[in-house]
Amino acid sequence: MGLGTIGHCQKFSDFKNLSRLLSGIFCGKNDILSLMFTKKNLLNHLPLLLIIALAFLLRFIWIDKVPNAVGGDELTYVVNAKAMFISGSDISGTWNPLTGFIFKYPAYTLPQAELPYFLIAPFVGLFGFSLFWVRIIFVLLSVLSVPLIYLITKTLFNKNAGLAAAFVMAVNPWSIYMGRTSYESTPAIFFYLLGFYMLLVFKSKKILLSIPVLFLAFYSYVGTKVSFLPFVLIAVLFSYFFVNKKKYLKEYSLVLISCTLLIIVFAFSVFTTSESSRVGELISFNSPQIAQEVDYIRKVSIQNPLTFLFENKVTIFSRIVLTKLFKSFSFDYLFVYGDQFYSILRHGFFYVLDALFLILGFAAVYAFKKRVFFLLFFLTLIGVLPQILYSIRTDNFSIHLSLTFAILPIFIGVGIWETVNLIKNKLYFYGSMAVIGVLYLFLVLNFLNIYFYQFPLMGYFDFHVRLLSKYTALAKDIGKEVTIYSPNASDIFKKYIFYTNNYSKDTYLEIRKVYKSENFKFQNINFVGCDRTIDTTENNNTIVYDFNCGSLPKEVKHLAIPRLSDGGQSYQIFNDKICSKFNLKRYPYNLSVDDFAIENKSLKQFCETFITSL
Repeated sequence: MGLGTIGHCQKFSDFKNLSRLLSGIFCGKNDILSLMFTKKNLLNHLPLLLIIALAFLLRFIWIDKVPNAVGGDELTYVVNAKAMFISGSDISGTWNPLTGFIFKYPAYTLPQAELPYFLIAPFVGLFGFSLFWVRIIFVLLSVLSVPLIYLITKTLFNKNAGLAAAFVMAVNPWSIYMGRTSYESTPAIFFYLLGFYMLLVFKSKKILLSIPVLFLAFYSYVGTKVSFLPFVLIAVLFSYFFVNKKKYLKEYSLVLISCTLLIIVFAFSVFTTSESSRVGELISFNSPQIAQEVDYIRKVSIQNPLTFLFENKVTIFSRIVLTKLFKSFSFDYLFVYGDQFYSILRHGFFYVLDALFLILGFAAVYAFKKRVFFLLFFLTLIGVLPQILYSIRTDNFSIHLSLTFAILPIFIGVGIWETVNLIKNKLYFYGSMAVIGVLYLFLVLNFLNIYFYQFPLMGYFDFHVRLLSKYTALAKDIGKEVTIYSPNASDIFKKYIFYTNNYSKDTYLEIRKVYKSENFKFQNINFVGCDRTIDTTENNNTIVYDFNCGSLPKEVKHLAIPRLSDGGQSYQIFNDKICSKFNLKRYPYNLSVDDFAIENKSLKQFCETFITSL
């Protein structure tokens, strides 16, 4: 079947070339160009280079426009990263970033991953807030995960299967979606894959170099912390017994001991401090939610001996875990609908065609490489742990499945290659490759159409808050007092600081004072809670009223910041001083991707494109 064999010396050639390349870069060797650009080297790696280029293009194009806003967790990372770069602390001035790696977190936030702050800080610190600089490092890490998938798959199987798996990863909808955001899953996937690959190919003392990489994986994402030690254990055991044939016990033991100690330190930290709130989200037999579910079921049941046998903490817990486990691998979830977090309408995390090759890949690997099958199978299940162990809600949250979604492309890639490899006739072989290529081209174009031309209008990201920030900044510049009424004034204030790039060496002390006092007044802008008794006719003060506050008692003439999905009102604007003079629409229409670069628009363009008159 052409799956190759583990243990052949040629499996290290790619890594050696990479090592030489990096050595030339950092040591200034004169032969670096000859290594990179020899005709033979380029031709040998041309398919992989084209796949990497495709991955980069799909993640980089219009990165400053789509997604057209940042999510809540992203914003926390970005603002605090900027604060860390400028002031050495978080936005409130109560957190020392050096304590991030001993599991201390910024005030007024849930515990989040430690590493993203440090990844983002140089970019937003040097270049300011912008969607481009916030995301560029995540784009690069997402792209670099593609050659890592190639190297891992080639090591476990062969080069052609590696190329197929790299292609699957390059065009994967979920990987593209997450790689264009600042969410933690992207660095987590990169460092987990890199650590895994190092454990597979390194020998002797070089094995110890995987420890800092695995530590970075641990610090990349809170959700995957529960998967960390099982992931390392499986990877180490496989590498020790089947790759290096029971050699280097001391080195592999040190890897396991180091990772175990890290887990112990983390557990001690969260259980002995106030940072244990995330731990409370874990399912256990004694979770209050479990007890409540048991009580409810027993109350609505006619009492009989079987009730206590089948309706107890153990059965309810098992039912929740199994439901979430099977749902994580359901066809509808993976290939059709996705979930609310992912928010790509009418599209799954993978392509429908991937389902066929996933099944074939499972079958091929199981039939011809059982050890590798169980390695990848267990890594896939380990990747589901965050989903089935965090909270008891039954709806899925795709970022929890990051590691699983990183492993499945390997099975799919093997399935693709083994399918075409069965065809011995050259004409039919290349014909089948062409058919598969055309099918994937159609599916990728369909996804891109949805992502770039529908998702900006229908996605969950807070574009209306970005519009609000732009409008408020324009109103502020003409010297008018602006009051924004919102259910979450602190959140709107933080987003305003980001979108208007108002955090600097000159303002950070003022912003820190505002944040600590929880009196969110900045310059001539007030961010306050909902108040349905306000006077909308007061002419000296522009009022922006969040529609989530409910309708005002008396409707008066106003402008609005719309919802792009249906043209409804996200914010009502009273006593407008800047946009009323223009020819405003009743709802936005005929938008282009370039329209989402709102910072580049003139006052007239901005108002006539996005501010509506009712």
